[in-house]
Amino acid sequence: MTAIQEVNVREAARRVGRSEETVRRWIWSGRLQAVKRGASYRIDVTHLEEVVVQLEHGLVRHERHAAGMLDWLAAVDEWKRGMAAAPGASAADLVIEDRHARR
Repeated sequence: MTAIQEVNVREAARRVGRSEETVRRWIWSGRLQAVKRGASYRIDVTHLEEVVVQLEHGLVRHERHAAGMLDWLAAVDEWKRGMAAAPGASAADLVIEDRHARR
């Protein structure tokens, strides 16, 4: 049985030659598995290596995110149709109207 080797975000970034922020984005997006312990993330080196291989070979899977994005875009379109703002209204107008509608 092999022991799991875990590293923190800083060490993971150093190992793959990316910024710490990039590694955090991988974690937040679900691309890279990590366990939060206290205020920091611990990353299994095996998972880190898998993500790097996927990125290098263009094997990143977007299907899971694509379906979620399509659902989100459909919800935004539905929300926009429900807005009574005049054509050409600014984003600020839409936000104000939405806040009033949620009261």
